[in-house]
Amino acid sequence: MKAVIIDDEFWTRDSIRRLVDWEKFGIDQVEEAEEGLGGLKLIDEIHPDIVITDMKMRGMDGVELLRKLTDDYPFIRKIVISGFDDFVYTKQAILSKVDEYLLKPIHPDEINAAVEKAVRGLRAARGLHALQPMDAAFMKVISEFKGELSRHFLELRTEDVRSHFQALERALENEAALVPGINNLLYKQFMLLLGEQAAKADIELSSVLPEHAAAFFVTDDTPFGQIIGVLADSYAAVLEEAVHRIRSKQRIDISDIRQFIDNAYAQPITLESIAHRFFVSKEHLSRMFKQETGFTVMDYIASKRIAEARQLLQSGLPIKNAAEAVGYADPAYFHRIFKKLTGMTPSQVRLEAEQE
Repeated sequence: MKAVIIDDEFWTRDSIRRLVDWEKFGIDQVEEAEEGLGGLKLIDEIHPDIVITDMKMRGMDGVELLRKLTDDYPFIRKIVISGFDDFVYTKQAILSKVDEYLLKPIHPDEINAAVEKAVRGLRAARGLHALQPMDAAFMKVISEFKGELSRHFLELRTEDVRSHFQALERALENEAALVPGINNLLYKQFMLLLGEQAAKADIELSSVLPEHAAAFFVTDDTPFGQIIGVLADSYAAVLEEAVHRIRSKQRIDISDIRQFIDNAYAQPITLESIAHRFFVSKEHLSRMFKQETGFTVMDYIASKRIAEARQLLQSGLPIKNAAEAVGYADPAYFHRIFKKLTGMTPSQVRLEAEQE
């Protein structure tokens, strides 16, 4: 991204240049102008994303400059810095929809917060209009990947998670390089998923994120490989915390196993995958679970799935959709298990609900 600083005082321009953490916000080109007309010419030449301007300057002042930017460059984000707390200037700043109106002397926190706000606005605006020609294809890749990633996460397979992110980088690097908004959308999608997974494990996400991930800021100019690296590190940190908690327990807790199944029954979980997740042998897990619940692990999973499927059918969901929603890809197998556990067919349950 690009930024232009317009102020007739050298020390002000120099202060802004030194105080703002441009690299953090993905701004790699910063130019300066001493007055409004020169600034407008520079804006026309380089098409910046952000303009930081004084209000009282010789020639074209900030009021006229803001009017021109609003009319001719509506997508440029504008930050005003002025030594004059004057109503005329403030009113024009409001009318021109500036991101911030700051008074001199410049405070580092204030100017950085203003630039961050402007960058977030740019990112949001681009995200609203990005991906229109490729929404379906892009989201299909993301959706499938998230499903596989969730399965690896459930089994606490850290290396598989890292490998999966590398595969995603290869699959999407060309699209991400060409289409504005993908970086932000991608990062948001996977951080939301991580938050969900951390919550299921009763882990406070902010307390385990690596320092470089907690302070990470994504723009269209952020290298795609860097985004993937931060995501992989973030997922690994949560997985390591989950592994640590499980291994630190003195004995297997069947209530933890039941809670895990209650949350993950719709996933393709098995006795082996659950045993792997809780670092016990299949034999030990199977024996302890049956002793405490009276069910085998797989019978307990089936009972949870069918109970949920029954509710979905009673709410009017088609049989195929209900089966898929609880983890059964094969409708015929779902039909057999459903009748075995309920004594009724899925069709009978739906019909009964419709007649009530």
